[in-house]
Amino acid sequence: MPNRPDVLKYFHEEPALLEPVTPDANPDARRRADRSDLPEGVSVPLEDLLDTRDVYRGYLAGTHHAGDAVGLTTLRADAAYVPPVMTALGRSWWGRCTPQNTVEALRSEQARDLLRSPARTTLLVTADAPVDTERITAVAGRAPRRVAAALRTLLDEAHVVFFPEPAHDGHDWGFFSASPLRDRLVDAFRAPRLPRPAGSFFRTRKHVLSPSSTLTNGS
Repeated sequence: MPNRPDVLKYFHEEPALLEPVTPDANPDARRRADRSDLPEGVSVPLEDLLDTRDVYRGYLAGTHHAGDAVGLTTLRADAAYVPPVMTALGRSWWGRCTPQNTVEALRSEQARDLLRSPARTTLLVTADAPVDTERITAVAGRAPRRVAAALRTLLDEAHVVFFPEPAHDGHDWGFFSASPLRDRLVDAFRAPRLPRPAGSFFRTRKHVLSPSSTLTNGS
């Protein structure tokens, strides 16, 4: 149906539980014959298990109904999400990690382009000052829970850490911060000064991992 609006969805969990994965906590790992990512005898330091510092998690997804496409980056107008993300979450420094584990500093224009299409990017980071390269590479290209301790260490310097998430027809963005994000991001999406692209619709949902979440429609 060509007249159906695009849908932009924002899931959030604030604060979020970020537990390190261990074999005992991962039933799927116990079933698999090949467990190279979780070898026998793996242990997680006690201080990591006891680390209760809050993290704040978000996830942006989208559906382009007219094109029958699923993925944030498939929306007809990237102005539906790129400017609000840059305004609410961006800081003066941006950097990304490539599949070759190389960290590159970015201009804000380059960061905008990557939010539209995360080509050759395993991690996107924004901060008030340049972030230590080793902290970025320790997290890049890995699932957040598998590098929970390294992610917390990275968030000591970074304001927001973005993970590109493959979708059916493009990419979504997952992201973490050491400080709350929801109010700032929702305000940016709903700001009257933001030119809202024609045919777009905004939804926000609490607790990305909860199947019983309540859906709230944004104006």
